[in-house]
Amino acid sequence: MSPGVPVGAVRASRKETALWLLDELVPDSGANNLSLGLRVRGRLDAAAAAQATALLLERFEVLRTVFHRADAELTRSVPAAQAVHLEEADLGEEGERAALTAFVARPFRADGSPLVRALLLHGPDHDVYCLALHHAVSDVQSTAILRAEFVTLYEAVLAGGAPAPVEVPAWHEPGPSEESRRYWAETMAGFRSSGLELWCERAEQQPVTTLRGDEVTHVLSPEALGVVRRLQRELRAPESVVLLTAYAVLLAAHGAGPDLTVGSPVNSRTREAADAVGYHSNLVTLRLTLDREASFRDLAALARRTFLEAMAHQDVSADDLLDVVQRDGSGWRNVLFKHVFNYVPYVEDQRAFTVAGADAELVVVENGFSQFDLEFFVSSSKDKATVRAAFYTGALDRSDVELMVSRYDALLVAVGAAPDAPIASLPTWSERDRAVIDAANATDRAVEPPSVLAGFARRAAAEPQAPAVRDGDSVVTYGALWSAAVDTAARLTGAGVRRGDVVALLLPRGAALAAAVFGTWLAGAAYLPLDPNHPEERLAHQLDDAGARTVIVGAGTTPPPGPRPVAAPDCATAPEVPVDPAAVTAGPDDLAYLIYTSGSTGRPKGIPIPHRSLVNHVVDYAERFGVAGSPRPTGWLSTYSFDTSSLELMMPLLHGGHTVVLPDEARTDGALLAAAVTAHDIGFLQATPTTWRLVVREDAELTAGRTVLSGGEPLPAELADTLLAAGADLWNVYGPTESTIWATAGRMTAPRTGRVDVGAPVANTRIFIADPYGRPLPIGLRGELCVAGIGVAEGYHRRPELTAERFGENAEYGRFHRSGDIGRWRPDGRIDLYGRTDRQVKLRGNRVELAEVEAVLAGHPDVEAAAVVVVGDPGADGSLAAFVRVPGRPEAVDELWDHAHKSLPRSVIPHRFVAVDAFPRTGSDKVDYLALTDLAAKDRAPAAAGPAAATDDELTATITALFAELLERRDLHPGANFFASGGHSLLAVVLAQRIRDLTGVRLALTDMFENPTPAALVDRLRRTA
Repeated sequence: MSPGVPVGAVRASRKETALWLLDELVPDSGANNLSLGLRVRGRLDAAAAAQATALLLERFEVLRTVFHRADAELTRSVPAAQAVHLEEADLGEEGERAALTAFVARPFRADGSPLVRALLLHGPDHDVYCLALHHAVSDVQSTAILRAEFVTLYEAVLAGGAPAPVEVPAWHEPGPSEESRRYWAETMAGFRSSGLELWCERAEQQPVTTLRGDEVTHVLSPEALGVVRRLQRELRAPESVVLLTAYAVLLAAHGAGPDLTVGSPVNSRTREAADAVGYHSNLVTLRLTLDREASFRDLAALARRTFLEAMAHQDVSADDLLDVVQRDGSGWRNVLFKHVFNYVPYVEDQRAFTVAGADAELVVVENGFSQFDLEFFVSSSKDKATVRAAFYTGALDRSDVELMVSRYDALLVAVGAAPDAPIASLPTWSERDRAVIDAANATDRAVEPPSVLAGFARRAAAEPQAPAVRDGDSVVTYGALWSAAVDTAARLTGAGVRRGDVVALLLPRGAALAAAVFGTWLAGAAYLPLDPNHPEERLAHQLDDAGARTVIVGAGTTPPPGPRPVAAPDCATAPEVPVDPAAVTAGPDDLAYLIYTSGSTGRPKGIPIPHRSLVNHVVDYAERFGVAGSPRPTGWLSTYSFDTSSLELMMPLLHGGHTVVLPDEARTDGALLAAAVTAHDIGFLQATPTTWRLVVREDAELTAGRTVLSGGEPLPAELADTLLAAGADLWNVYGPTESTIWATAGRMTAPRTGRVDVGAPVANTRIFIADPYGRPLPIGLRGELCVAGIGVAEGYHRRPELTAERFGENAEYGRFHRSGDIGRWRPDGRIDLYGRTDRQVKLRGNRVELAEVEAVLAGHPDVEAAAVVVVGDPGADGSLAAFVRVPGRPEAVDELWDHAHKSLPRSVIPHRFVAVDAFPRTGSDKVDYLALTDLAAKDRAPAAAGPAAATDDELTATITALFAELLERRDLHPGANFFASGGHSLLAVVLAQRIRDLTGVRLALTDMFENPTPAALVDRLRRTA
């Protein structure tokens, strides 16, 4: 034994050690504390209560147990005597529950201190006696035994007689048998904890582990309880198995599995030692393979068999099992299970009793912590079953758990109707899920006019002299624009353009482009927008793929080889003709435009959009955003190769308004944009958050009273707050090109808290969030956002394989597009986004949403934009590199680690921050993450290069030598992983102490898990310093 350990002390068991490691993980907490409480009408005798408490410790020696930790060794011993002071307090303003919780949650120490304390709380007409105990000396059954013993001892002391002697069972659990070890090694072979994640877990991980808990209580409906009792008979399975099976199916419906584990508490006492006090419970691991095609009946049989086998081998605790399960890099978290099921069978109600003739009742006092992400306690009586769902608030939101327990009820009812149906087909939606999502998707409305061209023609006929487009110093009227469009149509027809053809438009934004669009439609063709700034090779591919034989070319632009060039219209010189709405022949199903976006292979893909889709969205947006009927103009800012640009042109022209062509440079020059908005009194403007940051830095107040749209990138909460505070009518919008411009829109209100949502579906649009099998998900569960409705394209132009991959048919929603974006329904019927399906990674076992890290970095006031990539192997030595744009203040990069640390766990904070003037871009003007990954890999720090890495840094060398000393290894290097090299949790505690002795910096146990190499720890130490 180590020096300082009492004589006679014995080494702590694995499960006892695990409890104290949890206390190290969350210092100054009572995560392992239990309690028993008695509320007694009237007054308890304080002296008698104190004596009865002392007699409890005298009678049950386990309550006198103390623990000592010396270096990496934890031992326990039992002093011959131990005094426990009975604390007394009067009930204050904080209330009884808060006072008791605070008392129970106070931490105990592994330094020889007592692990039991008592409180007598005086209320106005009652007293509460509370005993707090560390789990290392008690368990739930022990508290029931101790409650009865305390009452007996208290009454005996009051009566003045000596308490009757009681033979206390002396019992010690046997150690794990070899047969049980073999069973668990075989049972857990190949298990990985990555399948335990739920789709409703918090995306925003807490920067500090707290284990702070909460709970939700739900009484099963009579229908659900009736199903449980009927299935118990039909399946010949205990009620606990039926309820456990439903819990497993519920977890699967929320994303866990198919290789699922659930923890289940068991009483390890033998029949002879049924009244033994102490830590005599175990958590066994139930490993269930959830076959989607299996029935509930089949799964219940599997659950029953698995539980019985686990019970037969319960002498191996969950902590012993860590020897046979690979950690998967998941750090401190329990890698065996994250979800627990605890069944409490019916017993006669013992809550009401008497103490020395006074009425009394049990008081349940929780410690306020939760060691597991979710734990269902199901207590069952003759005519009622109650689910108490305890959860870790760092992993789950209360609203999500409330929905889960209601879905548990709905699932049981569904099972009763079809116990032999595949579990994948069982409905788990609650009534609230259906009501909220159906209401959000109730967007049907008539589509009128039949096309944008038809609507424009009506307006032009009614007000030919009204301004339509302000282009520089010139103003083009509706009549002049119509005349130029008619002239364009005639010249296109003369060039051989026929109905259904595609005409390329290669000219800048302006009145000529507007006339070219309307003229192309008058000729019965669809337009293909081309950006003159794009590479020739990209333009050539689009022209060839679209089959465009004609191109309208702007003045000064060299025509591309191949298509026949047609000069751009001139609105000032085009022959004036009367507006004739009857000349519009394009039908709703005719093609309006063919637009190209970047493909994952680098080959742009064409998306054909019909007139019906376009006019539906343009009309809805104009009404929704207040453009219809507004006397103020709309700003035309977006490049025309993006579909959002058509919105800025067409919204006002359907309602008698006009649009102002803003200079290209204004997209990247905040001062220029601000001046243009002010000069023209722009009433509506859309831009990306990057552009809005430029405006805010110049003059946020100029957005006051204007309708401001933000889209194309995630909108940071702090930017939204700034715009709202300035008085902007702010909308956040979202939509893939495949579903016509924007598919959702939401008006923002202040103050913003947390993630900024993207609103709800627009007109004739329906959204569903799909699981990996394509099934719609209920509220709160993250999955792939799918868009259905009028705006959805038929597919990709001449790309049947890609069309089959990204488009589909759903029985409820019809044709839909798989966006590749991760989203979830909020309880208010709006939608949150969580990045891309291809940008969610696992970094050393931790799920990382790269978009979330980017959003946090972009929240720094000096960061215009951020892009984060993974460098190296995410499962091994991988790390994050962040590229940031900090114009005019490159020194802000040095502040980003501290900024990120306020919102992110250390495990997902980038190891490198690189300031750049601009991000590399793809052909569709998206950030080119592949190029950034290549750049980060080339510049990767030597310390992360692998086993051969060495250092001449003194601190790194010192920490590496400390690793080698504690692990008794001579082959370690700055990149060596402490745990992979033979380290364990207790040794990590020692390592943290040794580092504190060397540097004066106090590191938590979580720091060891999140920074398991000397190089990472040195970085952590320097950041702290």
